[in-house]
Amino acid sequence: MTLQEIVQILGGVGVIASMIYVGIQIRNNARAVRAATYQQLSVNTVNGWLNLGHDGDTTDILLRGRDDFFALSPVESARFRFLVLGYVGGFANAWFHLKIGTLRETDWKAITGDMDAFFAAPGTHAAWPLVKSRFTPEFIAFVDQILIRQAAAAANHKPTFPVAAKEIKVKSNVPR
Repeated sequence: MTLQEIVQILGGVGVIASMIYVGIQIRNNARAVRAATYQQLSVNTVNGWLNLGHDGDTTDILLRGRDDFFALSPVESARFRFLVLGYVGGFANAWFHLKIGTLRETDWKAITGDMDAFFAAPGTHAAWPLVKSRFTPEFIAFVDQILIRQAAAAANHKPTFPVAAKEIKVKSNVPR
């Protein structure tokens, strides 16, 4: 074997080792991006809940608007639409990450449960046509399919969402 042949073999081994290294780095980067995406979606969701927990007025508007959007005052109606935009914006962000592959299908399934519950409310149905133009046509079509599915399920009396909290009777084991 000549020196040139040995150098070519070593060069080929070096190229293979480099490709393996790059592959490992790409996989690690994909994991990091996926983790960062999930973390940011979680932080946004938790912050939304915390904000509602700290602001009784906003929570009141959300609950009343969810039940009857048209009973809200003009200012409350505007605030409710902003809340809908915020929640749906979070759903749209998650949907986008699902589509580009940075959110796993299993994580998306947890979010769709929240979406079903959110869009099941009559007030959200009423507000959706007023805010949907702010989203992409693909996401609008996705949400519209949720609403169609929910309407069909309601017509067949098969709920696709959790029962409203006020309908749940909570038993306490704490003595009075």
